[in-house]
Amino acid sequence: MPGHIVRQRITGEGEVTTHYYFAPKVGSWIQEASAVFWQAEFWLPPGVDWVDLESREDLPLPSFYDVWVYPLMLGVFLLLLLSFCIQPYLLDPLARAAGISNKRSRPPVPSQTLEALYQRYKLRPLEEEMKEAVSVTGMSERQVERWLRRRHAATRDTLYDKFMHCGFNLLSHLALLSHVCCTLLTEDWVWDISQCWQGHPFHPLAASIWWYYMLGLAYFWALTYLQMQVPSRKGFDTVLIVLHHIFTILLMAFSWICNYVRVGTLVLMVHEACDVPLNTAKMFVYAGIKWPQDILFVMFVITWVVTRCYLYPFWIIRSCVIYYQTLNDTPAVTVFVALLFGLLVLNIVWTVLIGNVVAKKLTAGKLEDVRSDMEDFCTEDEDEDNVVANITKTKTA
Repeated sequence: MPGHIVRQRITGEGEVTTHYYFAPKVGSWIQEASAVFWQAEFWLPPGVDWVDLESREDLPLPSFYDVWVYPLMLGVFLLLLLSFCIQPYLLDPLARAAGISNKRSRPPVPSQTLEALYQRYKLRPLEEEMKEAVSVTGMSERQVERWLRRRHAATRDTLYDKFMHCGFNLLSHLALLSHVCCTLLTEDWVWDISQCWQGHPFHPLAASIWWYYMLGLAYFWALTYLQMQVPSRKGFDTVLIVLHHIFTILLMAFSWICNYVRVGTLVLMVHEACDVPLNTAKMFVYAGIKWPQDILFVMFVITWVVTRCYLYPFWIIRSCVIYYQTLNDTPAVTVFVALLFGLLVLNIVWTVLIGNVVAKKLTAGKLEDVRSDMEDFCTEDEDEDNVVANITKTKTA
């Protein structure tokens, strides 16, 4: 049982009795609640107990503590590596070579009245509120609007920040994708997904899968932290992206605990591919280099459709619903499949957003920059679908 010390003793009649001890020892009600939550009948196939999933020399299996300890430690290390090595010695020189400066706009003169107006309405105050602010501050309406724009610009990521963020994402996805190509594509269960369920849950844990999980989870923990530090992103975008990361983390943790690591590895693999051309395209957009964007656009659309619109729902989720139900029907399957469908819903939302933007821009016959002019500091964020619009600019110009 995860989070417990397991001790067995043989009685005089030769029976083996198993005792679970919560570590560290706390109130009995916590022990009882933990015992109910981690009951093997819910999480594991019939006839299998948590004792059976303890790793041994001849059969290495996932450890419960690994998925919660090592990814967090590696995530902190990854953030430190980003701050002290990757950004100053790799991404910053690339940004300067592309002509992207780290210049930030100066914040406006502090004003309690205008700050309260901004916190409540951002850049679109009501007419009555605008008139009241003009009366209280003695400024003209144009000056108040300019103050709000400067206040908004002070909270936004600059082009330099976006370039740094995309560079970090690109390097991380390249590293994970390289690991997949070098170590995991030779596995039989990658090409025959039915082997992901045959013999479950006694699938030996290879060192390549252990590192793939630890590094992948570390990246998603670090990315979730970085995403929550972006105050300028629209609320819906923040919720959508953070939910995507949380669903991915929960799926990987759940699959690790119940030793669905083969399926979890496939889920992570199919979500890696399209992020490479997407983040590469973003970096070219921010650098103002247009010639590679046609190729990257085609690569992004193809990989998105193949991996997230076909392989994920019709290969992975289908196997979870069909193959596993024919082998073992446990309550944990419902949770696992629900998480998979939750991630699928988010993928569908992204697909609709991207498709709508591409269709609108292509049928209009002209693509304009989705952001406002730099003097107004732009009132719209450049999210994933906006970047697609920028990428396709040269296609219809």
